[in-house]
Amino acid sequence: MTGPDPHATAPRPCAQAALPPLESPDPWPGYAALLARPGLHYGQAEHTYYAARHSDVHHGLRHPELAVGFPFRATRQLFGPTAIDLDAPGHRPARQRVSRFTTRHMSTWTQTAVIPVIDDLIERAATGTPVDVIKTFAQPLPTRVICRVLGLPDHQWPWIWQQLRPVIGHIADQRTGMQAALASRDILADRLRHAVRTGAPHGSLLQRLCAGDPPDSAVGRRAEPIRTALLLLAAGTETTAAAIGNLLWCLQHHPHTWDEVASGTIPAEAVVTESLRLHPPLHSTVRFARRDLTLGDTAIPKGARVQLLLAAANRDPARIGASPSWNPHRPPQPHHAFGGGPHACVGAQLALTELQFLLTALAQRYVLAGPAHPAANFRAGPFHYPTELPVRLIPRTTPTRQHSIGGTSPP
Repeated sequence: MTGPDPHATAPRPCAQAALPPLESPDPWPGYAALLARPGLHYGQAEHTYYAARHSDVHHGLRHPELAVGFPFRATRQLFGPTAIDLDAPGHRPARQRVSRFTTRHMSTWTQTAVIPVIDDLIERAATGTPVDVIKTFAQPLPTRVICRVLGLPDHQWPWIWQQLRPVIGHIADQRTGMQAALASRDILADRLRHAVRTGAPHGSLLQRLCAGDPPDSAVGRRAEPIRTALLLLAAGTETTAAAIGNLLWCLQHHPHTWDEVASGTIPAEAVVTESLRLHPPLHSTVRFARRDLTLGDTAIPKGARVQLLLAAANRDPARIGASPSWNPHRPPQPHHAFGGGPHACVGAQLALTELQFLLTALAQRYVLAGPAHPAANFRAGPFHYPTELPVRLIPRTTPTRQHSIGGTSPP
């Protein structure tokens, strides 16, 4: 979009000194600089207001006049209007259609998807020699789980993961790759349509999404069930893969915590929570001002783009204390790894289940070995996690708990 800056005469928060890059492999200096300043920061080049403080992000996620809907948003262009970028009143019914990820339904997905996939991945994992846990666990686990949830054969996960790469790439950087993303979207949509036409398994989410719709309308390329399933494929893989990679990266830096999980000294839930706070998989989300408003102590004009920096807010000293460093023993505190407000991640409970069960199973069975300070080769952009993470999984002589995690649950 070109033209004059629409905010040229708008009230500006604080100084507009240049920041270190926020969408780089190392965005933390930029976040720290923002947290040290009062109010929001206005990026002249991006025509964007940046919110970093925990309180500003918290209220921004819930502000009724900060909208998610925007016709040129990448997800809208790829999937059409879905729960991720619809505002009231259309948001509630769209969200209800994908409400099968609540705690009430989680036991079904845990027993039919999460536990079997984790057990299979662990059985297949090499031991004693270096293994890249990104390729071994972070990529296949969420992809296979969402395939099972939707009713797709999970042995097709490598093909689905690769087909999603252009889609995720365009969502991460809307300036590039749109044609490739649209082509991959159409290929995936055809695969979903084929699954519906040949009979999605009873009880699967794909079958439930299409229930009650005439067959032809349910499987059209632009049909709502197909668009929603596409969104779930994308949303259910990338962020959870990133969260798994970040969790294992944190534990490679803090091997004593791995041993504490194995011995039951600390619950897996606390470790996962701290990893999500310190290294969330998604670093930011965008809102648009529907009218002139104030966020925190900053005036924001109608039409402005507001970037809510989830990762920065999770390290706000005003909320977390003077030291935001790794401490899984800290008292539980809310974080923004899954967003918040009406558009909080609908699959958060499924992701937490995958993370907690995987950590429990691995820590019970293996000692984690690898470089004391693994290289920080992180992806740049909103999805932030290691590009690779080689470790050695050394089988314990006697597993700390029963070998199978079936029938158990993380603390």
